[in-house]
Amino acid sequence: MSVLEDAADHLEDNGLGTVGTDIFLSVLPQSPDVCTALFEYAGSAPKETMGTMLARPRLQVVCRAGRDDYPTARDAALDALAVLSAVVDVTWASGRVLRIVPVAWINDMGRDEKDRPLVSANFEVMADA
Repeated sequence: MSVLEDAADHLEDNGLGTVGTDIFLSVLPQSPDVCTALFEYAGSAPKETMGTMLARPRLQVVCRAGRDDYPTARDAALDALAVLSAVVDVTWASGRVLRIVPVAWINDMGRDEKDRPLVSANFEVMADA
């Protein structure tokens, strides 16, 4: 299991959707309109600290809502921001995660080809390598 999968499961465990139904990994499908997708992207280089390697991958959460419903997309991104940034020193299937830290506030990404709003939140994960 990866941090990406564990983060999606954590969102589901906290009532923010269901993986495979309205929470997706590495894809933002055409339907449903209201959904969340998680993506991995390049993080910072691993860092040695107190004799152990600290991995620092990054995650992006993209929330989409129905046409002309920006508040729903914004609120979903804020909920994901709150849930993931509260992760402190947990052991998931992928290993020990020390922290998930937002790298910025939520971001309005504009609209997709069907005029549905997109809002993202980006995180740095600090985990045992």
